[in-house]
Amino acid sequence: MADTENAKTKLEEYWEKFLEETHQDKELVGFSGEMVFENRGLTGVGQMALVLSGKKTASFSPLPYYEINREPLPLSGEIYIAEDVNGEPRCILEVTDVNLIPFAEIPWELARRDGEDENLEEWRAKQKDYLEDEAAVSGFDFNDDTKIVCEIFRVIYS
Repeated sequence: MADTENAKTKLEEYWEKFLEETHQDKELVGFSGEMVFENRGLTGVGQMALVLSGKKTASFSPLPYYEINREPLPLSGEIYIAEDVNGEPRCILEVTDVNLIPFAEIPWELARRDGEDENLEEWRAKQKDYLEDEAAVSGFDFNDDTKIVCEIFRVIYS
């Protein structure tokens, strides 16, 4: 419980610092929650480095994941604190656009915003592996027609 309370305090302190340093009115700027990029060790470290460098400006999640977990879809204008794999706040992101696109129809112009791959084929192969794993764990069927939540964001504070 103490770790959860400590983490919450870190996030609250980071949020307050953001509001103060950017002269935001806390009544007008809503906190939408936390965002973590891949909790798997070095993968998460690499993802956060890409976000902080500006190379990663999008994330891709299967729509069935939201449906199974009864989570609302992200909305343009939402603001999140991005945490590293250790739960430390690293930056604040604003969602600028959200698209639902079948996996096979995601264009390179969008996929390249993931920040890691050199071409669409490489991106699709990596994403397909991730999405098949996610489907097996979460209990849905993945195929090329599975709708993907494409979340575009920008760092507004770090």
